[in-house]
Amino acid sequence: MNKTSLRTILVFVLLALMSTVAYAQETTFVPFSDDTYGIQGLVPEGWQSQNNTTIYARAANGSDLTTLIIQSAPLTIDSLWPLIMPQFGLDAVPESTGTYSTDAFDWTLYNFDYSQGNLSVEFDLGLAEVGGKTYLVVLQSLPDEYDALHESVFLPVLDSITLLEEEAVPYGVEDVTFTNGDVTLAGTLTLPEGEGPHPALILMSGSGPQDRDEVVVPGFPIFKRIADHLTRNGVAVLRYDDRGVGESQGDYKSTSIYDFAADGEAAIAYLQSREDINPDQVGVMGHSEGGVYASIIGANPDSGAAFIITMAGPAVDGKAILLRQNELILQVNGATDEQVQMQLDFLNSIFAPIADRDWDAVAELTRERVTAQWETLTDAERAATGTDNVEEFAQREADGFLENYANESFATFLDYDPVEGWAQTTVPVLGLFGSLDVQVDDEQNAGPMEAALTEAGNEDFDVVTIEGANHLFQAAETGGIAEYLSLPKEFTADFLPTITDWLLEHVDVN
Repeated sequence: MNKTSLRTILVFVLLALMSTVAYAQETTFVPFSDDTYGIQGLVPEGWQSQNNTTIYARAANGSDLTTLIIQSAPLTIDSLWPLIMPQFGLDAVPESTGTYSTDAFDWTLYNFDYSQGNLSVEFDLGLAEVGGKTYLVVLQSLPDEYDALHESVFLPVLDSITLLEEEAVPYGVEDVTFTNGDVTLAGTLTLPEGEGPHPALILMSGSGPQDRDEVVVPGFPIFKRIADHLTRNGVAVLRYDDRGVGESQGDYKSTSIYDFAADGEAAIAYLQSREDINPDQVGVMGHSEGGVYASIIGANPDSGAAFIITMAGPAVDGKAILLRQNELILQVNGATDEQVQMQLDFLNSIFAPIADRDWDAVAELTRERVTAQWETLTDAERAATGTDNVEEFAQREADGFLENYANESFATFLDYDPVEGWAQTTVPVLGLFGSLDVQVDDEQNAGPMEAALTEAGNEDFDVVTIEGANHLFQAAETGGIAEYLSLPKEFTADFLPTITDWLLEHVDVN
């Protein structure tokens, strides 16, 4: 099941048929750097980056899946483990094999294996936590190569990893904090050159725990790119870590969409208190579910928001979004009409228990759905699950579902209809949609947004569909989620100019 998800993706290599490849133990290294994860270091010479990410494969063909992964996540180690355990086929956090200290990090090490049919692979994993963020290095290999690769690749890579110094930019960069009640939120404020006061835009992320850069796919820090562009054009930008993410306090799972909207309003109040910000020209921009928060802020005449921008912001209730989203995603992936209907029936069955927060009922319905789906799988597809026990598979899927969706954010997202907010929003609004977005369909949402803003008597709004753009506003081919990683890590040509031109018509820059 896919909701309006903008989750940080930790990409791990899927196991497949492979043959043993002899490994030369003498290894030379070449440097790498990645501004998305803020790290630099060394990787083995000749290992190939996959889709311009920090995933390095030893061989270009599928017969050798010896792979090195170097990433970070805006979560503590304890918060990260439940998200990555299923990707390794783990039911519990493995026992650490020890620690390893370098000049930059104190790594906690793990070693475990994974079997699928006649195939077994072994993992080396190093985790290091700094400032609410976890850095991780993973080496996947065949068991008979583990000892050699551990010494000649894994440990030297750990030794080399350091934090990347920020590139010099022609504007101010300030780490800031602000509060909403007893929760302190942390973020980055970029300030144009000059004393100001500057107009300002606050960026609110989509669903799932996001850091201030909103790195949905490796190599593409969406909010950091937007902030850089707009600040160079005279607009201050505040982006911040979600509750319980990075350096922000709070608990993400217990936070509703109304709390997240209130965080955005607290950010407005913080900026209005600064002498270098124009208090009459502070607005918000929400991406995906962040657009839902924007509609709540728009309906509050005391929010202080002078204008609102949405990137793929919903304008129908969450249940309708989810049904259409699943339909489009399955169609893009080649599902049959029967498979699509089966998924839609499942979603309709869980809406009521989610509204009641009856997570036991949701888990049971999920197990039933997975068990029914098992009957339609081929032998090869069943083998790919890593088990021949349907009950075990169904329970694993139900546990994973609850880990991702048993939270107030999802439950309140399903229940709320953004039309209610847009129908009370009278400040200037720019609503952006992508014509190939399969997560927030432009045909489903653009019309209702226009109608609601008209009902509000709003005389200054623009609803724009950018042709060829997906949910991340990349120039897409199909719009499918699986395509995000393989596309260039950049926005479609029309995206940033559309925002900038609209903003500069509504604010005064120095």
